[in-house]
Amino acid sequence: MTLTDLGQNIKQLRKEKAWSQADLENYSGITKRTISKIENGFIDEVGIKKVEMILDLLGMEFCLREKGGPKTLEELQDER
Repeated sequence: MTLTDLGQNIKQLRKEKAWSQADLENYSGITKRTISKIENGFIDEVGIKKVEMILDLLGMEFCLREKGGPKTLEELQDER
């Protein structure tokens, strides 16, 4: 997963909850400008703690796996 993919996933999760960027700003204390940067793949300019906080609010967490390794069961299910 690239940083751009991560940002797109965060945007999708936010929209699934019917939250605006302003809502997420209110819940997290992170500015809409920063949220927009994250969602548009400019995460390298944003602290990882902010990304972690947003993921937590969206009910998600970071997960590591070996690069190029087989997909996890969750990844396969998400492709359906």
